[in-house]
Amino acid sequence: MNYEKALSFFRNDKTLQLLRAEHFPLLVGFFHLAFKQQDKISYLQSELQGLLGDYMYSLERQGINDYKKGALDYLQKWAEQGYLRRYYETADEPVYELSPATENALKWLEDLNKQQFVGTHSRLIQFFHLLQQIVNTTSGPNERIQQLQQERNRIDKEIEKIGQGDFVKPSSTQVKENYFLAEETARRLLSDFRQVEENFRELDTQTRQTIIKTNLAKADLLDIVFQQQDHLWNTDQGKSFRAFWEFLMSEQMQQELETLLEKINNIPAIMEIKKEQTVDRIKTNLVDAGDKVNRSNDGLIEQLRKFVEQKNLSESRHILHSIEQIESLLLEHRQVIDLQANWMNIDGLFKPSITMDRPLFTSPVKVAFENTSIEDGLAEADTDALFDQFYVDMEELRSNVKSLLRNKSQIALSELLDHYRPTKGVAEVLGYMQIAANEGKHYVNRDQMEYLVIENTESGKIYRMQSPVIIFNR
Repeated sequence: MNYEKALSFFRNDKTLQLLRAEHFPLLVGFFHLAFKQQDKISYLQSELQGLLGDYMYSLERQGINDYKKGALDYLQKWAEQGYLRRYYETADEPVYELSPATENALKWLEDLNKQQFVGTHSRLIQFFHLLQQIVNTTSGPNERIQQLQQERNRIDKEIEKIGQGDFVKPSSTQVKENYFLAEETARRLLSDFRQVEENFRELDTQTRQTIIKTNLAKADLLDIVFQQQDHLWNTDQGKSFRAFWEFLMSEQMQQELETLLEKINNIPAIMEIKKEQTVDRIKTNLVDAGDKVNRSNDGLIEQLRKFVEQKNLSESRHILHSIEQIESLLLEHRQVIDLQANWMNIDGLFKPSITMDRPLFTSPVKVAFENTSIEDGLAEADTDALFDQFYVDMEELRSNVKSLLRNKSQIALSELLDHYRPTKGVAEVLGYMQIAANEGKHYVNRDQMEYLVIENTESGKIYRMQSPVIIFNR
């Protein structure tokens, strides 16, 4: 960090600008209240405007009259200064969320706010375990085997001691230390997602600028864009996020996390110090944050689709313009054009299709039946097949999914079929697949396959159907 770089940070970095902002107390106090204490990632403009209005009114009740503008004026100004991100999703109303610079500022200010005590022991243990993990995973096979054997011996000795009644629980101080460390890690993890999402948005912005400025062909431009996207996914950050998302979407991980949270909330030492719900809501908040990163990437794909469609339209217009130019040239030089000249030679038999060679329209013949009586018992055709039809009720399938998700946050398609056995065969399974594909909150892993067992209730036959792994989320 030299003088020039420090000066550039001082002048241009949004985090430092926020710390020097005119309305710094209002900014920090309101952002911490709205986003951190409420554990919310984003707000609609009307919601955030009402919350800011109430916050400013509470300040006026305390005798603080420094803020004279309306709540919406402050929100729009903070978005222009880069402290908030203002964007549109599906609705016409804008959405607000904290920018990465604001997340960094709040995280730094949170570090300045001294806790009841600093958990030096828990941090040292965590540091020691990280070093151990790095050394163990990078050592050779023989060294790794020795390490695992030592670990197994240590575990066997601990089991033997506990079996003999020598069991000592950790102290209340150690439990509180570890919980504070977990709480801090959860907050930092959620804050870090702002930067990950910002990187994808920068790629999206660069792609839009490239599309506007470039004169390249579609294939060349798409090749450049996909190379940039592949580069982002192949960076350390992209690989880390992909591994994180796969781990988070694991049903086993989610069940284990829910069990751990339930047990932690019943520990007396933690019940004494617990003030926020950051750890309890970590799974929901992480899923929302990760989904926002995926939606940023989906926005890039949508922009490419629009570019291809627009490029096709512009090429069609170019062709029509060329035809009009040819027609104009023919009209302009019609006096010098030799109509008898040989313009084209075709080898073989040529049969042109001329519009006037087509037959004229003839109205269809309508068959009129006279008074004809049909005697019963003369018809030999079996019409039962016309009435033997079935209908897959999609609303009933959605109701089945929602019913099982009331008690679970996730459920696999195979588990759903075990509980609600299909009565209409493959068509009913395809209905569940359509629900998973059309609703963005569900997860379809096309790289991993599983077999579904379907029984024909009429014939009693059992069929096996190969399907992607589908996870329905609450």
